[in-house]
Amino acid sequence: MSDDFQEFVRQFKALTDIDLSCYNKPQALRRLTAIRQKLRIDSLPELLEALKSDPALLKESVDRLTINVTEFFRDRDYWQVFKDNVAQLAARTLPLRFWSAGCASGEEPYSLAYMLINMLPRSCWVIKASDVSNRALETAREGIYTDKSFKNLTAEETSLIFDAIGNDMYRVKNRLRQCVTFFRHDLLLDAYPRDIDVVLCRNVIIYFTDSAKRTVLSRIAAALKPGGLLFLGGSEQIITPADYGLDRVDVYIYKKL
Repeated sequence: MSDDFQEFVRQFKALTDIDLSCYNKPQALRRLTAIRQKLRIDSLPELLEALKSDPALLKESVDRLTINVTEFFRDRDYWQVFKDNVAQLAARTLPLRFWSAGCASGEEPYSLAYMLINMLPRSCWVIKASDVSNRALETAREGIYTDKSFKNLTAEETSLIFDAIGNDMYRVKNRLRQCVTFFRHDLLLDAYPRDIDVVLCRNVIIYFTDSAKRTVLSRIAAALKPGGLLFLGGSEQIITPADYGLDRVDVYIYKKL
């Protein structure tokens, strides 16, 4: 299985430019097993052949291997701490440039837009959001979700963020969708934006190998302006933030020195 996995990783990268060797191996294998079981394929070499002959299946597999679960205001208590730190940053410098890196299907950047639109004039901030999955980005741009995505919202917030469109589906209001620019980006391969004030990269790097984590954190730190903020997920504390030119300022929030 180890040799099969290494060969799968090599050829999958040639097909997709996605380097699974940088992903947590047990996690990648679990997702590949789920794909094989769904297709009733017995081995990774057989799956590889199927992917080569079926572009739609290849696209679906990329999405299943890279999309992670998210929701609006995930870990709500952490968002309040984050909001307080953004307010402090805004008191020192404006406008602010935000980057939601690994935004999946868009819940995170839309949560951010709602937070900011109630904090600062619209002219004082810009949000860019990226993901490696084109399908996730399509969902994000459409901004259509079920109520499972916003279990952390109050009824008032739900009415302010969404328009009901029927069949238990809801669409993010146009004024919020216009606040976010989405683009495809692979954290492991592509050049990073520069001069960013705040990076949100939540529940993303936990899926990478230790080496890949260090690379991504170093590149995020380089993308931040001095004094800029990095907001990580609930399982992603940096043990030695000084190694990246960062200082921990609060729960899962780091500042560039």
